[in-house]
Amino acid sequence: MIRRWRRLALLPVLAGVLAAGCGIPENTDVRVDGQGPAPGLPTGGGGAQTPASRLDERNNTEAFVVNFLQAAAVEAERAVEQVREYVAPQDRADIRDPNPEVALTVVRLRERPQITRAEAGVEEVALDVQQLGLLRPNGALEPLPAQEPEFTEYTFQVGSVAGETGKFVLNPPAALLLSVDALNTFYLQRTIYFWDTSQRALVPDLRYLPVAVPLERQRTVLLEMLISGPSNWLASAVQALPSGIRSGGNVPDTGDRLKVTLIADATPFADERELDRLAAQLMWSLWPEFDNDLELTIQGQSPKVYPGADLLAMNGTQALPETPERFTVYQGRVHRLRSSAHSGEPIPVLTEEVNQNVVTAGFTQAGGGTYAALAVADGNGQRLIVGAATGAGTSFDASTRTFDDIGRPVWLKAPGDAGLVVADGGLYSFRVGSGAVEQVTLPGVTGEVQSVGAAPDGHRIALVVDGRLYVAALNRGGKVEVLPPRRVPTSLSDLTQVDWVAETLLVAAGTNPDGRVSLYDVTVDGAIETSSLRDLGGASVTHLAGYPANPVGGGTVGARMYVANGVPYDLFEPSEQIRPEEIEGVEPGETEEPENPVTNPTAPFFLY
Repeated sequence: MIRRWRRLALLPVLAGVLAAGCGIPENTDVRVDGQGPAPGLPTGGGGAQTPASRLDERNNTEAFVVNFLQAAAVEAERAVEQVREYVAPQDRADIRDPNPEVALTVVRLRERPQITRAEAGVEEVALDVQQLGLLRPNGALEPLPAQEPEFTEYTFQVGSVAGETGKFVLNPPAALLLSVDALNTFYLQRTIYFWDTSQRALVPDLRYLPVAVPLERQRTVLLEMLISGPSNWLASAVQALPSGIRSGGNVPDTGDRLKVTLIADATPFADERELDRLAAQLMWSLWPEFDNDLELTIQGQSPKVYPGADLLAMNGTQALPETPERFTVYQGRVHRLRSSAHSGEPIPVLTEEVNQNVVTAGFTQAGGGTYAALAVADGNGQRLIVGAATGAGTSFDASTRTFDDIGRPVWLKAPGDAGLVVADGGLYSFRVGSGAVEQVTLPGVTGEVQSVGAAPDGHRIALVVDGRLYVAALNRGGKVEVLPPRRVPTSLSDLTQVDWVAETLLVAAGTNPDGRVSLYDVTVDGAIETSSLRDLGGASVTHLAGYPANPVGGGTVGARMYVANGVPYDLFEPSEQIRPEEIEGVEPGETEEPENPVTNPTAPFFLY
């Protein structure tokens, strides 16, 4: 039986695999920001872990403060009560029941709590934090209101209360604070799915489920999250469930069948195809087991049973090959790497005539076709060439415009015939069968675009703009439209590159709090981040390509290739550094063209 929580447990291997060595420098340590497991790993279930009580730390004030920042890590309706237990009785009225909902302010401590003695028996506490967002009862971590600062300080006091045992919080913060360590320890990361507006792709939406929710109720809570609708940044790009849909009760798991009952105020589904899409959405969202069936009942109608294998196939992301095809650019041509899948086969799409003067490239497969986008040197500039190999043959179109510098082109799945590329600090779209490149606007965001990465569903992107990290949803109508980007708070500064390594996980290159260049794995909301490499010192990361982990599991887990200080690396290969002798068609110690000196391969990338 394949359970998603077991599949996601593959992700923690990254810490061990990636720590094994990255090439530069040799004697530095892995940095992990925060405590707890890697992104995606369930940390418990059915209430197996609960926050500490107020009396667990009677002497150590710093440990007491850490526990206070975990107190709200329970089901939303209990959060206020749990926080009040830490607060002095005379101040508990300041911790009010929020209206209309409980919203926890998730914070990342930038340093240890600063504790000073104010008077006898009372200590002042100052927390220097990065505010990551508001955790809503539906499990979505939403951005703070625009007027709220990202970096701020919270202050309060810790002291004793006459006639009471232990320490209390005095003059508590107005916000219900939750540390990111608590989020990582006392919540499960879960993914629910919404169909894009064209109903071509299931778009993942990251949610946090308290481990305090009993195991037998977790699917029911996930269903309630799904009914509540998508996260704000996705809302205009996906379809919420029809209005008037409600849960018909608990979602039982009989061991071989998942049973879901919904109540509808009217007839919300026009035909069987809509019901089929709903069934797939439910199975993918409710902790799926695709070797089991889904029984869906709309109240007042007969139940319908869907085989799990059929619902599995309705999410195109599950078709990602477990082992990616790996390529690199070497001396102006695209080559396969020797250890790549399909080793020995011709380069997809490209002809000898086209595969010349290449600077960087991107390949994808979709809808029975294979597509390539190349940035090629053309005089003093660079030009984009887009090619397709389909049943109708192979064709290429060169852009009518040249640029000084073109970044790695990325393709957008579902349907897969369009893509995005960074050129001269702007973001541009391209399409198969056209030589046009059209500039794409980023609503509310200004600055130099440095990097773009496309999610495997083809309806979300990640961006680095002026050294800051963003995610955005796409409108895939007649042309590619980027909806208002969401800023992703992270400990990294001066970011240079980003790409996707899982449905809700990014890999980004930037400068860590110690002033060292590093790659971090970052969830799409910025909450959970883990350093995936020994730090790179002062190296400049100028290229980064990720390969998303298949959500059904198995094979390569979120592979990464990158270029630092002009040297290419592949983190999942034994030698890590990509050397000329690892390129097909190039013998050890030789170059492809004897008149040219040996140079490093450049711009490695995956086909997906």
